[in-house]
This record gives sequence, C-alpha cells and structure tokens, in this order.
Amino acid sequence: MELHPRPLAMVRKTFEQAPRAADQNGPTRLRPRLIRAFALRPWLMVLGLVAIVAGAGQGVCAQTSVQVGTDPAKFVLKGMIVNAGGALSGEMVIEGDTIACVAATCTEPPGATLITVLNAYIFPGFIDAHNHVAYNFLPKWNPPKAYLRRAQWQASPSYKTFKKPYDDNKKQLFCEMVKYGELKALLSGVTTIQGTSPGSACIDVLIRNAENQNQLNLPASYIRTFILDISSFKETIDWNATKSFVVHIAEGAQGDLPSLKEFEILQQKNLLTASTAIIHGTAFGDAEFQKMGQAKAKLIWSPESNLRLYNQTTNIPLALKHGVPVSLGVDWNPSGSDTLFDELRVASQVNSEIFHNAIPSSDWIKMVTVNPANALALDTQIGDLKQGLKADITVLTANDPDPAQSLLKTHLQDVQMVWVKGILLYGNESILQTVKKDACEPLLVHGSKKRLCVSDPGAGVPKADETLAVITEKLRSAYPGLAPLVP
Repeated sequence: MELHPRPLAMVRKTFEQAPRAADQNGPTRLRPRLIRAFALRPWLMVLGLVAIVAGAGQGVCAQTSVQVGTDPAKFVLKGMIVNAGGALSGEMVIEGDTIACVAATCTEPPGATLITVLNAYIFPGFIDAHNHVAYNFLPKWNPPKAYLRRAQWQASPSYKTFKKPYDDNKKQLFCEMVKYGELKALLSGVTTIQGTSPGSACIDVLIRNAENQNQLNLPASYIRTFILDISSFKETIDWNATKSFVVHIAEGAQGDLPSLKEFEILQQKNLLTASTAIIHGTAFGDAEFQKMGQAKAKLIWSPESNLRLYNQTTNIPLALKHGVPVSLGVDWNPSGSDTLFDELRVASQVNSEIFHNAIPSSDWIKMVTVNPANALALDTQIGDLKQGLKADITVLTANDPDPAQSLLKTHLQDVQMVWVKGILLYGNESILQTVKKDACEPLLVHGSKKRLCVSDPGAGVPKADETLAVITEKLRSAYPGLAPLVP
C-alpha cells in the first residue's frame, strides 16, 4: 500500500477534536490530502511455512493433499476450521451447495474428494458489506482536496471527469464491469458482495450479489438498497417482506450539519429499525449512535474511502459503546482499498493509532463474516461454517497462530482456495488442476500460480460463457485505463 504524507498525530487530532462543522461549501483552506490511508508497519511472518504438495514453486503456501473422488458434488475438507466464535481442528463435508457436516470427525460420503489442508485456515467465505461493484474497473481517483460531504465531491469537475468512462460504457458493458469487480473481490476471498443493481441476470454467476440473492431462494424485496439522498426516498417499506434496508447516511466530516440532517430524515420516515444497515455514518456523534443502538440498527464501515475523501473516518468506538454491530466494506476501487485484506489493515491501523484499540482482535473476523451476514439478513444462509449453511468457503495461508492476526497479515498470494455455492472457483493452480483440470484460466498473483474459473456456459444466463480474457479485452478496448485485476 502507498504511504500517506500526513503524520498520524494530525489524523488523531481531527478525530479527537472534530467539532460540528459549519455549513459551507468546503474547508476554508486546503487540508493535506491522504493518498491512501495509513502507513502500515511491516508485518512479520510468524510461521515458517514450506510448500510441499500444493503450489510447489509458488512461494510460501499451505501444504495440501488432494484425493479425487468419483462424485464431483461431494467434498471433504480437513484442517483448521475457523468461525467468528473460535477454531476447530476437524472436518467439513460439502454436498452440492450446502455444508453437510462440521465436526472433529464427519462421516465421509461415498465418492467424495478429500482435501487435507495444513498450515492454513478454513474461513467462512468473506462478505464485503458495501461496494459499488460496477465501478471497480476504474483505477484510483486522486481527490484534489478533502470534502465535508459526499455531495461536494460528486459535483466536482475532477470526479465528473474521472467517472466519465463509467458513464460512457455502462450501457454496453455493464455485465463485464460488474463481473470484473466481482473477480477482484473473489481474489481476496470474498464470496458475497453488496452493491450490485438487482435484476441483472447476466451476472448470476461468480460470487453472490447480495441484492440479487444469488441462488438463496429469497424474494426480490428481501434486501433493499438506497444510495441516493435519503430525502428523495418516497417509497414505503413492508418490513414483513424486507429484512435488510441498506442505506447511505451521513457520509461526510464528523459533525457536518447537512450530513447529520440525513439521519434526522431517516428517522422522520420511520426507516431506522433493527433491519436498517447504515453505510458510513461518518458524521455521527454519540447521540446518533445511541439512537442506532436503541433501534438495534447496524453499521457498515469503509475506513480507507472515508480517509481519502474526508481525512477522517467513522467513530467506531462510539458505535461499539452503544452496541452497534460493525461490518466492513471496501466501498469501491476509486477511493477504497485494493483488496479486503488491505481494508482490514487500514481498519486495524486506525484502531491502533486513533481508537486506542477499542476494537477487540476477535472482531476482525466478525466484521467480514457474521456481522455483514446479520446486517444483510443472510445469516441463516451464509457467514458461518456450520451444517445446513451454504458452502461459501475461503482458505488462507496461516501467517500467525492467531487466526484473526493471521487474517490481518494476509495478502492476495496467500489465498489458497475460494468456494462459492459449493463450487471451487479460485485457488492454487496445483489444487484446481487436480480437482478440475484445465477448466479454469491461469493467473499469476505476485509470483503465485493460481487458477480462476470465470466461464460457465451452462449457467443459462447471458454472457455466462465469457472468459476472463474476453472480459478484460472488452473493458480495456473501451477504456485503456482499466484498473489491474491483481494490484
């Protein structure tokens, strides 16, 4: 990650002293801008890992053995299974798209493929609780200044110029734009992502789009998302049908009065409920978080994007003080992190340097698994590894004896396997070539040989046969500034 030029002490001062900002068009003088987020200390590798079977010649990775069975829909994973509540050295059985067993010992179904993983952690598939997926083919945007609220930068000439490739191509290449964004997420172990327009049939492949409830057999209104000015929301919500209302609120500097007005409007419209998941809430103070806690609403946090746009981020200690569950979202590539792992490290650095470690270490796993599953009302289907839930699984190299700390030390090359709907879509080349030979495209990730399964001609939806090469070529032809898939 790039380093930002401003001392952390200045960021800390902004956090601790943040007054209620005056209603003005922008700061009275140009503040030093954060280029990325926080200068991260080098992470030390704790475990000396040696590649023996899977990924020999790919650098450091887990030792994996694969015994291919006769039934392509049945698998047994053996290794260290990690949920938000703890870890278990045991086995997990996958049958179709569902987890059939998680225990110290499971009965292995006949014909199952057996995968034994050592020196790695088996996590629930990660959930990116907030993103604007179709924008992630765009590179980084460098805001010319810090802003008080999102309406300011959205109206700026700099942003409008930056966004023009999206406007020019969304009609013809929307499917390719979304799938490219999904693939960027998949590489960091994300199996479900929020932030894709519902009803887009051509993207019913790859990872799950929360609004589209990919193959979760839920009604279209089950999750509703609103990202515009809340004052323009004129509809009514049937809370018996809608179980998660995901809404942009108060994205701006702490104490900014127009941003805080959005929260008042949300309450006036009777939209602050236990089913409400507020994105950002950056302007919030104690009073707002107290009301969120009383309503049992949820919060989605995107620290790097906040820092890049406003030079400050949401007061998570206050949210936790009032019992507000917090999930993590990358937001989007233009101002967010390159990967979910980078976003976690930014959050951890903020916690250490500004929040005085108010976020316990155990929360990092929760923020990308059970918390977003609850915020999106999908906790009966995903977000945990237990019998009856969907087989969305991410396997990462163990870089620390503590799974939470290991997660903070993870980089793209450490992703060993990613399963979505019980299907192995991405991972080390040697594993995928053993399980599904030549079915997936090769990809080099920082020296580590991977395979990525993109084309799915049998999915029965438009453009499902597109390969990574085809998607990339279409996007690059239309926009030569295409963001790299592997940053």
